[in-house]
Amino acid sequence: MEKKEARRQVQEAVRGLTAEERAAKSAAICERLCRLPELQAAKVVMGFLSMPDELDTFPILGDLIADGKRVYVPRTSVRQRRMIAVRLTDMKALRPGEYGILEPDTEETCGVSEIDFVLVPARAFDRHGNRLGRGAGFYDRFMARKGFRAVRCGIAFACQVLPEIPHGESDLPVQILVTERDTHRFPA
Repeated sequence: MEKKEARRQVQEAVRGLTAEERAAKSAAICERLCRLPELQAAKVVMGFLSMPDELDTFPILGDLIADGKRVYVPRTSVRQRRMIAVRLTDMKALRPGEYGILEPDTEETCGVSEIDFVLVPARAFDRHGNRLGRGAGFYDRFMARKGFRAVRCGIAFACQVLPEIPHGESDLPVQILVTERDTHRFPA
């Protein structure tokens, strides 16, 4: 299966979920995620503010902030083809960034070596931990930076998990994948 076909197949599956199904599945993912010992032990977590065609990460991020974790989310620079981690302290103090993705209205950042645990989005994952992003490579470049040591945890609806997806050497797999149905662990 080609990357374009895998993205299309998963996009159709996600689009087929009702708002109620999305909310219930997102809540189940949040519940499973919060039980992970790696996340419980993490002091600094990088998440992402979900877009309309992704699972709802807002409750997850709110819970992490309430638990006293230092939470960061991406800010992208299309021109520099770079992503940085920006501190999230208030779920209401957000502004649209590049690509229209919400981001914190702050300039506080952290280095990649400070992050203990990162929630990794994808259009699709496979049963080996490989991920298929949106095609710009922001996460792969971010996670390949010198000093990055965080546990890589993918979160997605079960309909986004395919038997196999195309991937290359620069595509970094996740170590954990959490869906509403189960938690998968992969060798580092």
